[in-house]
Amino acid sequence: MTGSTAPAEDRPGPRASFPQRPRTVTERKDVTPRNRQPAMPPKRATVVAQRLVKMIREDKLHAGDPLPPEHEMLDMFPVGRNTLREAMRVLELQGVITIRAGRGGGPVVASPDSRHLASTLALLLQFAETPFRAVLETRMHIEPIIAELCADRSTPELAEQLWSSVRAMEDEPDDEQLFLDENQRFHELLAAASGNPLFGYFLNSLHWIIDGVALGVSYPKRARKIVIEAHRRICEAIARGDAEAAAEAMRQHMTDTFVYFERKYHAVLDEPLTWEMYGSGM
Repeated sequence: MTGSTAPAEDRPGPRASFPQRPRTVTERKDVTPRNRQPAMPPKRATVVAQRLVKMIREDKLHAGDPLPPEHEMLDMFPVGRNTLREAMRVLELQGVITIRAGRGGGPVVASPDSRHLASTLALLLQFAETPFRAVLETRMHIEPIIAELCADRSTPELAEQLWSSVRAMEDEPDDEQLFLDENQRFHELLAAASGNPLFGYFLNSLHWIIDGVALGVSYPKRARKIVIEAHRRICEAIARGDAEAAAEAMRQHMTDTFVYFERKYHAVLDEPLTWEMYGSGM
């Protein structure tokens, strides 16, 4: 379900709240800029990687542009070959570059995207023993804000894109894969149109992590129909620039989703998120 949603079978009232689970206090604390312990200076490979990113930005290089060959970079940075290659691996893992093999190959500028944020986030969530339900709860709070912003900044182009997604689902009601793809596209369109890149990257990274299909979640035709109806209400509110109605329609949509999972896939909600689970959607 990369980014997919599904409703409760019996629709709750207009302001239904999602079921609360007992919360436990964990001993694990995150590290913040104010509570971190004194650390050793960064590794030389990390420093080189940071300088290479600065160079890419200052030289206005774009995805597909080659970086200088290794012998030139060794002249640029006072480090050994192994340190430079370690810096290259750091950048490759972060999606900043790709390494082309063969004659004429070498490091090429790439474009990091939400998958790389998702990988890091999934790893953190695994060590924090975070369950699937935590991500759904997060979406329940973020997506109404995104819908509200989209309504405030609505354009005819955005409205048409959203309606085209709804129509695609309506035209092929028996195609579950198309439903999953269009459902994801609908939410991606909203995140991108919010005007805040952080919303887009963060929400899309959650979509990468919570692949409900990989956990055995299915979406019968009746469930898909109710999702389409929810998307219609969101579209209507955004098209007329009604921010409050858009937020409320999305809030109800997310609540229905959570209730659906509670009733049909209760065990899934308590499944701990893992780094491997993220990788299954790649």
